[in-house]
Amino acid sequence: MIDVTYIIPAYNEEGRIEKTLQALKNITHSSEIIVVDDGSTDRTAEIAKQYADQVISYPVNKGKGYALKQGWREANGTFIACLDADLEETAEEILSLIEPIKKGEADIAISIIKPGKRAGAGIVKKRVQALVYKKTGVKLEAPLSGQRVFHRKWLPMLLNKTYKGFGIETQMTIDLLCAGASYLEVATTMKHREMGRDLKGFYHRLKQWVDIEKQLRGVQS
Repeated sequence: MIDVTYIIPAYNEEGRIEKTLQALKNITHSSEIIVVDDGSTDRTAEIAKQYADQVISYPVNKGKGYALKQGWREANGTFIACLDADLEETAEEILSLIEPIKKGEADIAISIIKPGKRAGAGIVKKRVQALVYKKTGVKLEAPLSGQRVFHRKWLPMLLNKTYKGFGIETQMTIDLLCAGASYLEVATTMKHREMGRDLKGFYHRLKQWVDIEKQLRGVQS
């Protein structure tokens, strides 16, 4: 019986994914690790195969929403833990999200990660916080967090949804809240790569915003 399935969507993460997977291997759970290689052009899949129980690869980048759903379809664990590939050693802190879900304290737990010096201005985050509150009446600190754990009983509903790229966290949060799921946010010291405030960072946040807006328009239509 598999207790926890760790699902890690990854795109060109050869520099960080190994330490992330090593950290998960150090956690003492009856678990499985599924890496979804989202069209990487580097050694991401090759490295992942050394540690993961399953690596799903396809040749073209299809976005985070598609990648996570591929992992969900293959998951065997009672509890589903979604993590970003660039957490490195701090991935071990996923335990602080798993335990309250196992105890029945909430239906889904989300990690609150303190912004670093290279973090953006929080414009996208504030937009999503307002959207979530408008649609559900719930105020969340970290609705965009990629680090989240939930019971597999929610998988049938989630797999029946269409999620687009970086819009998945926003819409997944709204879908679960509207379905009656209770949320718990957990402060952690997890760290991942921050995109900075240069042109590359601006482009990343713009793409995130566009994906979120596309997701919401698609659901409304």
